[in-house]
Amino acid sequence: MTVSRYSTGARALVLPMLAALIGCQYDDAYLVTPQRVLTGVSVSVPTTSLELGQTITATAMGFDQNGAPIDVDAVAWSVVDPSIAAVDPRGTVFAVSLGTTEITATVDGKVGRQLITVTPSPAIRINEVFPHNPTIAGWAELFNPTSATVDLSGWTFTDSNIFVELTFPSGASIPPGGYLVIDETSLPFRLDATDAAHLFSRFGVQVDQAVWAIDATQTFGRCPDQPAGFVTLAIPTKGAANACPPGGPSLGMKASWLASNQSESR
Repeated sequence: MTVSRYSTGARALVLPMLAALIGCQYDDAYLVTPQRVLTGVSVSVPTTSLELGQTITATAMGFDQNGAPIDVDAVAWSVVDPSIAAVDPRGTVFAVSLGTTEITATVDGKVGRQLITVTPSPAIRINEVFPHNPTIAGWAELFNPTSATVDLSGWTFTDSNIFVELTFPSGASIPPGGYLVIDETSLPFRLDATDAAHLFSRFGVQVDQAVWAIDATQTFGRCPDQPAGFVTLAIPTKGAANACPPGGPSLGMKASWLASNQSESR
């Protein structure tokens, strides 16, 4: 009788515990985390203002119903106006021409958008060229008509053979209204009496050029009041305002004309 009473009491304690445990397991089976759903896409870029010829990479980010970031796959990239910028399947954006357009990323029907603007290269000008002659080494002069210092790091300067170039080192610059003289001794080529000069931005866009055929003892420079822009100058003016024919503009007028010419090119 004692054994029987002990067994009955044990069952009375164990059975409710088993029921509670089974109940907990039964409830846990229905505690399912809600599925995350893509509800929006955003596009980010390192900069929204690109210089002509510049390349950047756009990225797409997805967001779920709670606004939390969610990974996205198979992004379809496109651009509203491909004449201004191009975009490849990896989101690489290339600045083609001046203007503003919109980059879009589409994922599962959801679209993200980002406006970008393509701006011109700084309007540095080839201002004067003195070609090589038997007694004097040649040189070329650049002029900055803008109101800001222009960083020339990575820019290149060539003669008529554009495959041989001078690359400006890091830190090279021209102050506003200033000049930079490139001596022939620092060039990997020679400036001949019949030749050309080309100036390219750090993104490989030609910013300016000059073509000449003159006597090796003369200098060739920019004179804004002349129809062709460039003329044979009376004397070399290395690092200073050009000695244009009578009636030519002063330095201030020259800078003003170059600045307006840059504005027109935009």
